[in-house]
Amino acid sequence: MTRLITLIVIALLLIIHLPNAASADQAEDASAALAQARQIFRYASEGDFNAMYDLLHPDAQEIIPRETAVAALEAIYGSAPVGRAVPIDITFAPWTWGVTGQEYDYAAAVTFEQPYEQDGEELVRSDILYLVQDENGNWRWFLGNTPDFVERIQNIYGGETSETQQPITEGDLIENTVKDLDDFWRGAFAYTDLTYQSPGVILVEQGDSVQTACGSATTGFWAFYCPGDSTVYLDEAFLTELGKKYTFAEAFVIAHEWAHHVQTSIGLYRVGEYEEPETWNDVYSIELELMADCMAATWAKDLSDRGLIDRTTST
Repeated sequence: MTRLITLIVIALLLIIHLPNAASADQAEDASAALAQARQIFRYASEGDFNAMYDLLHPDAQEIIPRETAVAALEAIYGSAPVGRAVPIDITFAPWTWGVTGQEYDYAAAVTFEQPYEQDGEELVRSDILYLVQDENGNWRWFLGNTPDFVERIQNIYGGETSETQQPITEGDLIENTVKDLDDFWRGAFAYTDLTYQSPGVILVEQGDSVQTACGSATTGFWAFYCPGDSTVYLDEAFLTELGKKYTFAEAFVIAHEWAHHVQTSIGLYRVGEYEEPETWNDVYSIELELMADCMAATWAKDLSDRGLIDRTTST
């Protein structure tokens, strides 16, 4: 009998504490979701629409290209003086994104108010921002509620063309890659207090040899970055042969070496073979190389998001 009573008491205690545990988890989710919403609203008020796009849910990014979203946001927030939105409430419930019909079991609905001016009159609009966690647990938002809205902004802002909006493989791949990498990293540095300087780029033709601050660059060296003269050296014969097999590989090689320039620019130092890292910026060689691959992939992902990789030809 005593044992039975004990089991009943334990069961009751578990029942009593389960709601509290759930409330604690939801409180943590609410704090994280609200923090993300405030960040999105801050970017909107500052006109940093690229940063807003970075916080868009991956499911939305698959549907809406970066250029389309950024241009649409510029038009939305530039149509009238708009103040920073302020969250006033948050609830959690299942939600369906009207654009694709995708159902999400657990979404944060952030009700907000936003001041704006129209015809000289100060007004306040109320709306709801929906956020869903991505695979890493980060709360990400959605742009648009209907297929018609997305189709409309794609028709208006997705049809713009310019030389920089063509697939990077059209025309001179090396020249296109160098220009885009320079623009990409200059933009990335703009978010920091660091100063970006473009590296030099030298294409060594087959049979030629160029003297660098890191030694001689003769056909067969493939590609490398020399910190001594802040220059990326490219082996034309190697890139040409590589490009015959894998279209986008040439661009990725250049992006990898460009990443080494960025690493040097922010003060990372490659320790010697028998040296041990002693400060924050001392990095083992393998770590530096893997980091450069990751940085090159980040650029490639951004390039893809902007619709500048032709998936029918790039491998």
